[in-house]
Amino acid sequence: MAHLPEHGQIMEFPRYAEGLLYNLVEQFRQIQKMEAGPKLHLLLHELLDTIFERKQVDSFFLTNDKAIQQAVTYIQQHFEAPLTRSFMAQMTGFNESYFSSLFKKETGWSFAEYVNQIRIDQAKLMLLGTNDKLQDIAYRTGFADGSYLGKTFSKYVHLSPNSFRGRKHTNRIVGVQFVGALLALGIQPLATTRELLQSSQLLRKRLPNIVEVDSDNQVEVFRQLAPDLIIAPTYLYNYPNELKELEQIAPVLTIPWGKLDKLEEVRLLGKLLGRTQEADNWIANLQQSALEARQVITPFLAPGTTAGIFELSYDNLWLIPYLSVRSVYTLYQLLGLSAPERIQQEVLQTGLHRKVKEQELPLYAATHMFVIVPSDDTETFRTKLMERSVWQRLVYEQGCQLHLLKLNEFWFDDGLSLELQLALMVKLLTTQN
Repeated sequence: MAHLPEHGQIMEFPRYAEGLLYNLVEQFRQIQKMEAGPKLHLLLHELLDTIFERKQVDSFFLTNDKAIQQAVTYIQQHFEAPLTRSFMAQMTGFNESYFSSLFKKETGWSFAEYVNQIRIDQAKLMLLGTNDKLQDIAYRTGFADGSYLGKTFSKYVHLSPNSFRGRKHTNRIVGVQFVGALLALGIQPLATTRELLQSSQLLRKRLPNIVEVDSDNQVEVFRQLAPDLIIAPTYLYNYPNELKELEQIAPVLTIPWGKLDKLEEVRLLGKLLGRTQEADNWIANLQQSALEARQVITPFLAPGTTAGIFELSYDNLWLIPYLSVRSVYTLYQLLGLSAPERIQQEVLQTGLHRKVKEQELPLYAATHMFVIVPSDDTETFRTKLMERSVWQRLVYEQGCQLHLLKLNEFWFDDGLSLELQLALMVKLLTTQN
């Protein structure tokens, strides 16, 4: 930190900006060619838009205080219990007044508002996922009775609980995320974000009529489409202003992102959207495809073969992801491949992603190394990797086979994305480098 300029700041780039920056560098190297000028100009504007889009969103949520993080976690896990400001202040070691102001500063929510939001969103899941009476749902979500739940629900969702429940079988859905899961259920979402589509290239052909929305006009476009539901990840709680704006358009159904088993994710959405049979059918078909894929790849795998996924991170470290992201689920759960011992111990058994320096990669080496890179030109990227001593050692001394994957095809791995990624990985495993 001592090396930062006095008036500088650290900005976290959105993932899509990394690919834009890489493309900008490549275009700059060709700047002497006149035809590269317009494309360079376009890429520069897109990069700046993307950076300041994230900067604008980041201003809504700055969570650095460990005590407030503890409070947020406690609320999410005990929403059905009595939750008072005095109790939470005592738990975190603050007086009530300071706790309230700090909670608001760190999360963007008032304490009471956040508790109600979590409870209402849990009530939404129960309204769609069960036939339980409103009174029973009230008791299970921390409300005194069905009447109080109904009033609070209408205030936050702008619909009565019964009206909301009536939207269970709708097709008019906007997917802020979970587009692959919606497609697995046979639902064509009305719209999604530019960021998601840029990072879901394998799905593009399956979304012929989807509306791609930029952040600066997202609310207006969504409002014009008049959806019945908006499907969003729970981390949208980090951006309360955005969540509230979306709730003005249509009820927002928040789903845990990166926490559920990939098949359970589809099964949950199927249950909530009245498509349980569609979910079961898709899961059965995927599992059958996985069995057939195992048979296809077996002749190409020597005894003791291992596999791993490694992603070049924005901080020049290499991410070894857990099952929850980047189709690691496909590699180990669907294809049934084995992880190297250190990945097994430090990632799969702990349930945590791990970042390592490039020179540490030989310690985590696998027979088949699936390398996710921020470029669509994977062969050029492979050439650059092989100029480095670490990668030469991995390939020539340790006998690793490198399979380069495009980040924009593997960033998301929900629903139909898994199916398409499975086919791609089988193709790479059965093709000699």
